[in-house]
Amino acid sequence: MLTRYRPLIPTLILLLACLGTLLNVLVTFPAEDYRYALTAQQYGGLAAVAALLASFFWLRRYYKHVLVACCLLALFSLISFLPGQFSIGLGFDELRFMLSIEGLLLSLLVYGLYRQRANAWLAAAIRPSEQKIAQAYRAEVAEFSARFERKPTEELQQIVAARKLVPAALAAAQQLLRERQSATERP
Repeated sequence: MLTRYRPLIPTLILLLACLGTLLNVLVTFPAEDYRYALTAQQYGGLAAVAALLASFFWLRRYYKHVLVACCLLALFSLISFLPGQFSIGLGFDELRFMLSIEGLLLSLLVYGLYRQRANAWLAAAIRPSEQKIAQAYRAEVAEFSARFERKPTEELQQIVAARKLVPAALAAAQQLLRERQSATERP
């Protein structure tokens, strides 16, 4: 039961934060005139929590995508779940780059819950594709072929026999030997 609803933990925390924000608006103090209005970011936070709950219960396969989108929006202070804005960042005159502390904590919580999947996705995104690896290898072989072009056939045979160089250099030497052998066999 706990594992089934474990992904709902960040959404429940955000729901509690939004309820606290709403209580700030609804509760009035008798002796003070305390006026508090929700901002556009807080309305966005309420809508995000509603979208998270709807995606968890009715569109389960989109829940993680909606959760990541909410994390990113909260991280860059586009939505807020708390009554106050807490952010850190750099500012140069009109140009400001701010990160929301609540968004950062939410992102860390979500990363903690999905650490293995997030690490696997990041590793797959960073790892070069097979085509790029093959292209880099071909470029390396071509570079060694250009270097070995002037070497005599005997020296190339020694390079291949010794097998002390990197695989791309050996492949270049073997390729040059094959080309020279096929050139000598032709009339």
